[in-house]
Amino acid sequence: RTLLSIQLSKEITPDQLETIKKMLIQRGKHRKPLQQILGEWEFYGYIFKVNENVLIPRSDTENLVENCKHLLLDREEVAILDVGTGSGAIAITLAKELKKSKVTALDISTEALVVANENKVLNNAENVTFLLSDVFSALENSVDKYDLIVSNPPYIPLNEYDELMVEVKQYEPRGALTDGGDGYYFYEKISKEAGKFLKDGGYLAFEVGYNPALKVSEFMEKN
Repeated sequence: RTLLSIQLSKEITPDQLETIKKMLIQRGKHRKPLQQILGEWEFYGYIFKVNENVLIPRSDTENLVENCKHLLLDREEVAILDVGTGSGAIAITLAKELKKSKVTALDISTEALVVANENKVLNNAENVTFLLSDVFSALENSVDKYDLIVSNPPYIPLNEYDELMVEVKQYEPRGALTDGGDGYYFYEKISKEAGKFLKDGGYLAFEVGYNPALKVSEFMEKN
């Protein structure tokens, strides 16, 4: 707002005005998310391209990244695995913040991986590799182990999905929001299988909604 008041005398060209009008219609009438209208959004100080094929990076997930970063600060060179990477926001941010890390990021969506690779180039994150994978399937024959496995999986229960705002339900990929069931499928599956890919003393970190934390911790303790 301050910048706007300083630049009130700046002229807007007819082309710019037309662009602004189209954006306003998309946002006001059709309720398209601002992030998708602009085509990019900031996450943890980095810029990420976004579209309808990826979840919009949210400030809540910055808390996950912050905690993961601090867990690994005392390790010289770390291997990180991001399951369900989407736009690549978690993987790329950790790669940038932990300069000596080697990050592998997985997603089942080819469309999402196109965006993730664009963000890799945009942020010059050469220490990130993106792979097409249904959870851990691409790593079945791998001997690599990781200091950290991190995931922000689809966790909205199907009965809550129908109640989401238009901005979310209509414009963000369903597969990145809900598992089509009770919201626990990926937490349980990843918790069961993560041990095969974690180093001794490695970490498994999830983002959770406001309700599932206790049950997710039980999956992790059990496995």
